[in-house]
Amino acid sequence: QEVCEARGCSWCPSEVANAPWCFFPEDTPYGYALGSDTETTAKGWRATLKKRQSLSLFGNDISPVVLEVEFQTKDRLRFRLYDPNKKRFEVPLKIDSPGVTAEEANYEVEL
Repeated sequence: QEVCEARGCSWCPSEVANAPWCFFPEDTPYGYALGSDTETTAKGWRATLKKRQSLSLFGNDISPVVLEVEFQTKDRLRFRLYDPNKKRFEVPLKIDSPGVTAEEANYEVEL
């Protein structure tokens, strides 16, 4: 608990299985925030994420980052994070997907 709170995280013990007890609060200066560039695509959403502040936990942060969410089947979601300004290697994995709408899916996604 002390290490968690010293990092600026929130500590909240839980009886829920596999729930984290240490986590970043909503107003954390770390991580990314949803930018204004959010659009609906043919199979889901695309959003731009921007680094919150100059603080870094791991270094070599990329900003902005694009998040693509694809509703592939009623039980399968695909998300992809990538650097829109620099091409990087991606595993050439082709997965056929009929595509479903958010309303047809057996899961919920919130941006």
